Amino acid sequence: MTSPGGAVMRDEDLLARVASGDERAFETLYGRHAAAVRALVRVRVPDAGMAEEVCADVWLGCWRSARAFRGDAKVLSWLLGIAKRQIYMRVRRVRPNVTALDDAPEPRDDGPSPETAVLSEAGVDDLMALLRRLPVELVETATLAWLHGLSYRQIADLSDVPEGTVKSRISRARRLLRAQLDR
Repeated sequence: MTSPGGAVMRDEDLLARVASGDERAFETLYGRHAAAVRALVRVRVPDAGMAEEVCADVWLGCWRSARAFRGDAKVLSWLLGIAKRQIYMRVRRVRPNVTALDDAPEPRDDGPSPETAVLSEAGVDDLMALLRRLPVELVETATLAWLHGLSYRQIADLSDVPEGTVKSRISRARRLLRAQLDR
């Protein structure tokens, strides 16, 4: 969406228009940031159906809460804050099925080795399985960089951390994955 002078509208201006009920401004804002919101949600919510529901709730929250935006953060950071709250509320409602360790079946190790798994045709799924063994902040950062192609700057903005922290997390994730593959 462009302003009357032909310049591309800033996110803050779009959100102000969303607050007044402008559907075109909402569509433009969605087009700019839906991929980033979806990427964050998919990292934290492994179930695809639940992730889509959370994303829908984020955009509904954006529409309903646009008037509450104070402007003390970037619009994308504000949207990701809504996403984090929606994820928390959704995960809190869903209680996992808990099995006592004594009752759990013995795991079988008849799958491919980690080296083979990562290099297989379904490499993304296998990489995600390895990634999920890492601390959550490393999983989130590595997934956004490696699978969604976001730059370090974009990840820093999404995660509300300095760019140097993103670089450190990527380096640590590589090191830990390498250690998993060497086992």
